[in-house]
Amino acid sequence: MKVLKINPQNLNSTIAEAVLVLKSGGIVAHPTDTVWGLACDAANPKAIQKIHALKNSDPAKPLLLNLPSKNYLGKIGRKLCRAKILAREFWPGSLSLLVAAKLTSEISRGKSKIGVRLPDHRLSNALAKKFGAPLITTSANLSGRKVAKNADAVAKIFGNKVDLILDDGSESKNLPSTLVDVSGSEVKLIREGAIPFKKILQTLSSHS
Repeated sequence: MKVLKINPQNLNSTIAEAVLVLKSGGIVAHPTDTVWGLACDAANPKAIQKIHALKNSDPAKPLLLNLPSKNYLGKIGRKLCRAKILAREFWPGSLSLLVAAKLTSEISRGKSKIGVRLPDHRLSNALAKKFGAPLITTSANLSGRKVAKNADAVAKIFGNKVDLILDDGSESKNLPSTLVDVSGSEVKLIREGAIPFKKILQTLSSHS
């Protein structure tokens, strides 16, 4: 395990090093606008299996994607009218969306839905943008346990099983993103987090 301390002067070089780790199938821990996360290449099944093994989580459980940009949503999703409205209003931010997947996308791997988000965090967004494709970003914790609040906690939980930790010195808010399913005819709340579901419904209503 390697820990890189990040500051404004070395941000670009550390992001570049992290991208090399991701492209080789490695796992990178980093802060986000909600909780500390574990990231890997979303198109690499072996890396995804590694994350499930790290967390001791159900391999059938879907993991959220951190997109490199808002526009990438159209490459992997379909029936995106409501998703685009919410993305315009809340992205970057603490909103995750379940959208209908384009079955031709290698990211979906046959799944009918995929979960996507664009965090309001310079580091996590720079990482996804430099990588140039979606990253799996899931909370840095063992399944059912508390999420790591900082880089030291990540190291204590996972040790050398994580390839790289990007440490900007921050502690997470430990308030997850709000997760909303907009893949079907009804808007469904899956998990209420930083953004009230009421506010999401009001936003959609104002565009109807």
